Amino acid sequence: MKQISGFVFSLFAYFMGTHIAYAHEAYVLPYTKFWDGIHEPLSAHAFAALRDPNNIRITSIIVVSVFALLGLNFLFRMSTWGQKAHAFLERFAKYGPHFVRITIALALFFSALSNSFLGPELHISAFPYAYLVRSVLFAMSGMIAVGFMTELAAFVGVIIFVGSLFVYGPYVFTYLNYLGELIVLSLFGMRMFSLDKYLLGPLKRFVVFERYGTLIVRVLYGLALVYAAITVKLLRPDLTVSVVESWHLTQFHWLFPSDPLLVTLGAGIVETVIGLFIIFGFELRLTVLISLFYITLSLLYFRELVWPHLLLYGISFNLLLQPEMFTLDHFFFKEHRLSMKWWKRPLAVSEQEN
Repeated sequence: MKQISGFVFSLFAYFMGTHIAYAHEAYVLPYTKFWDGIHEPLSAHAFAALRDPNNIRITSIIVVSVFALLGLNFLFRMSTWGQKAHAFLERFAKYGPHFVRITIALALFFSALSNSFLGPELHISAFPYAYLVRSVLFAMSGMIAVGFMTELAAFVGVIIFVGSLFVYGPYVFTYLNYLGELIVLSLFGMRMFSLDKYLLGPLKRFVVFERYGTLIVRVLYGLALVYAAITVKLLRPDLTVSVVESWHLTQFHWLFPSDPLLVTLGAGIVETVIGLFIIFGFELRLTVLISLFYITLSLLYFRELVWPHLLLYGISFNLLLQPEMFTLDHFFFKEHRLSMKWWKRPLAVSEQEN
């Protein structure tokens, strides 16, 4: 029993350690140092951590343990209690989009207030007509918050996002989660708890595609995580190593591996896997809960700015509540999985929910 408890504690400690390094480097490192690192050539140096046999042993144990955890959750999902727990969450699905709507409105407001776009490392001053962009962000946040001309406000947001690519380059893809929500709002607007409900009436266009709203948000959120993990942590590992060393994280021997490069590699791999699980909807609610826990832990530990993370919370709460539409979880766990051909199952949940 002591060996089992020690193993569980070690597993938890490893994940807590790697996810603390899950912190967004741009929010932890000095502005100039971060951008200098981003402009460095790509490198696969992070994988050099696996040259150490001890690091390989630790990594192997963690991989096996993760598969064991996924297996246990799989069995729980197949049980009556698991089905009831997930069905209970889906009862509140209609409130999910409002978490996203309010959090993106707040994020845009505080973004403009701090003279930045999407994150504190993207200064509005680098944009052409910076004063106008800032004013538009303030207006967008208010319009989305009260649901006034939501489609127009979100469409302008999409334009600004595309324009930011010409200012900051592909790094902006780390904020694809914003783009996903802006696309959905520009297409379908908001007809619940909004002024548009009374001014514009029910949604009359794109109604047949509205069921794909959560899918768009989910996939772009997952892509944002994968892109950030690969391009920053895995291919520019010096940035994350700098975070580990600046905060002396390896001094906590019970929590972190002694090799900063292994911490970096672990954080990059974990973030990539989380992103892929979200994209494909595999063990989705478990993945989102784990992600939320460690995002919160990172916020508390590094004392990062809260507002850039608001949308992550909004999207996560929404994914916890939405039916498992167009996901691998739906393929595996829905009650009609044995009575319906596999290629019909993703569409069936849409028909049932609507």
